[in-house]
Amino acid sequence: MSVLPDRFLNKKHPHSAANATSYVSRQVPLNVQKAFASTTINFRIGTQPNTFVDPSASFLRWKIKNTTAADASTTGACTFELGSAGAPAQFETIVLLNSGSQLSHYQNYGVFRSMKNAMNCHTDWMIGPGNVMQGTAPDDNQSLVGRRGAKIKAGEERVFVDPICNHTSLFNCGKMISLDTIDNLDLRYTIGDYTYGGAWSSTLGNEAAQTAALQALNDSSLEFSDFELVLACVQLDSGTASQLRAAHPEGNICYECRGIGRVASTIPANVTGHNVVLGLGYSSLMALHAVQLPQFKGAGQTDSIVPKTDHDKSTFVKNFLNRHIFLLDGAPVENLRHIKGDPAEIAAFQQIATGNFHKFSGPIIDHGGTTLKPFEGFDNDTEAGSELSGKKGYVLSQELCIYKQKSGHWADSEMAVMCEGRGTLASSTQLNFEFSQASKPTTLEIFPEYRQLIVLDNNTKTYRVSQ
Repeated sequence: MSVLPDRFLNKKHPHSAANATSYVSRQVPLNVQKAFASTTINFRIGTQPNTFVDPSASFLRWKIKNTTAADASTTGACTFELGSAGAPAQFETIVLLNSGSQLSHYQNYGVFRSMKNAMNCHTDWMIGPGNVMQGTAPDDNQSLVGRRGAKIKAGEERVFVDPICNHTSLFNCGKMISLDTIDNLDLRYTIGDYTYGGAWSSTLGNEAAQTAALQALNDSSLEFSDFELVLACVQLDSGTASQLRAAHPEGNICYECRGIGRVASTIPANVTGHNVVLGLGYSSLMALHAVQLPQFKGAGQTDSIVPKTDHDKSTFVKNFLNRHIFLLDGAPVENLRHIKGDPAEIAAFQQIATGNFHKFSGPIIDHGGTTLKPFEGFDNDTEAGSELSGKKGYVLSQELCIYKQKSGHWADSEMAVMCEGRGTLASSTQLNFEFSQASKPTTLEIFPEYRQLIVLDNNTKTYRVSQ
């Protein structure tokens, strides 16, 4: 029997949409209209019966102004250059609470966001919509995409937006989020200091004046204002809402999410090995990601250490890494032994962890020179001093799911499909590093991704973290 292709078949599928109303709600902060670096911005998402928020269509809007003097002849005239992840990387922490209970806590978010952008974002997005919304590309040289972002010159200001699905584990689960609670959802953004998430340069003509201008910078050099939380909301009628509650076990709504943890360590100078005890107690550990950042220059330190005003929190370096290994109860996971530090293998494991290994696609990483090339910074020990260069690509990743997840962007609903990871509640966890020669001092940031179940309890009308 022959079968016609579907495009020949024009059938009407009977259906009736549930009665509902959609609208956009604009929320302003509770505490401030205008803020400076090192400030926390508090939003309160109010309760609404039978109402849901669509995080994939909701965003944070804000403005950043460079308050240094606009006159280049005046001491204090400086340009602020965003990092490769743009303006969102200026948030140091993002916390979501309900009834005083912490549902999500992203720590050192600027580094985490820069790492995720390096692993997932593509050239066309970085220099196109990403740049318009978030400032992810330089204004003057697109060949430097993946190294630095847009510039905000002295006296200038710019508006930015970022989807809230990037900001908490609950919002990135790929589902509509209920506001039918007895208490509000509190969303808190803490801005880093004036050097967090970007780099400064002086516009003055001589070195002494430039040094003086940079030394005069402080948290008031950047002004943040016009914050709005723009929420796409859908309100169901009471009958549909009742049917929805009845469709869930015990009336509870369960959200399966990817929680993000953080472990910080310091790799000292002149070592050939470094071990980090992770202490990861999760029912399902799904992936590990790690980056090394150059340490700040301090009094008496050499010029090989990056000055604080030049560091945008997205300079991920190799630091002569030869191989690394994740140990679970003292044994290599899956008898994998070490993951070697050569470019091909690091890139392979990074692509596996992002779900892109089987595709002809990859992240946006600048290889330097006049053209864009992927995975810049993987093999950066060949040039003098390049072990601490401004290259972005050296992200260490290891997928730990037994059954691999669907591929997609880290904040997409596809990535939120839960798969069975490694149980570490009663286990010891350790990450070991081996260097081919004496190391430079770096800051090690490790971000575990784990299965997190957040439940809206129908009896108490509150959210709680179940696991």
